[in-house]
Amino acid sequence: MHNHELLLIGSVGGGLGAWTRIVVRDEFVAKGIASWRVVMSINLVGSALAGLAVRMTEGSFEWALFTLGFLGGFTTFSTMCVDIVVQWIADRRRAAVTVAVGTMIGGPLIAWISSVFAAMFVARSAISTAAIIPLAGRRITHHMSGLLGIACGGFVGTGIRIFVQFLAPIIGFPIWTATALVNMIGTGFAGFAFRWLCSLDANGVALHEPSRRLTLERLLVFGFAGGLTTMSTLSIEIVEAMRHSLLTGLLIGGVNLLMGLTFTILGWWIAYRCFPARESISPIPISNKVV
Repeated sequence: MHNHELLLIGSVGGGLGAWTRIVVRDEFVAKGIASWRVVMSINLVGSALAGLAVRMTEGSFEWALFTLGFLGGFTTFSTMCVDIVVQWIADRRRAAVTVAVGTMIGGPLIAWISSVFAAMFVARSAISTAAIIPLAGRRITHHMSGLLGIACGGFVGTGIRIFVQFLAPIIGFPIWTATALVNMIGTGFAGFAFRWLCSLDANGVALHEPSRRLTLERLLVFGFAGGLTTMSTLSIEIVEAMRHSLLTGLLIGGVNLLMGLTFTILGWWIAYRCFPARESISPIPISNKVV
């Protein structure tokens, strides 16, 4: 398949993956599970599926739709970095460390284990994504109402990520630098947009009813930044690098995490300086507002 066809197919898969991530997250948050725990689990599951998908033929329709697109949008490096910063600021240091260590070590480890499993037991065929998508039940209207913004944001973000990944080898850079670049840009953007729009608390609970700003948050943070960044691809790249050099694998993981957190904090700080007062979005009396 041609690169432009792979880019289009991957972008569609990325939009679907970003929407699926929010469906999964919202369902578990509604059951009282903290958002950061759900996102970390999503990244680990996505890394495991990426390991299983190594048997797919690179450049095929299934590879573009599932590995390059869906898993890239389903997992998210930017939200992980935002979660680390939010938990740290909220004085939940253990949670912040758990997210960082659990994702950056657990992701590559589980990707490696599943890739070994795939090499032994999995035939070269497409992996059905239907099993990943949960039944939304009574919240299906909520999920469908946010579908367009999340899917569009994921489509655009994934398309840019795939374009950069295709471009890197052409200009002579290793592919992991492309992933590091989009993760760096995506985390900075997510840090800025989340602090600017912030309609969720540290546990992912909505602070107000759905509004125009919440829709914008879904488009920019969970859709675009989530599709632009990826944890599944990063996990596979770390595993591949460690097969040749342990130091190189650790370097790739360390650079992504360090730059991701740095740019998340930078984006957060810029938004804080530009928008120091976060007004309530809900139409409540001024006397009831919390400053």
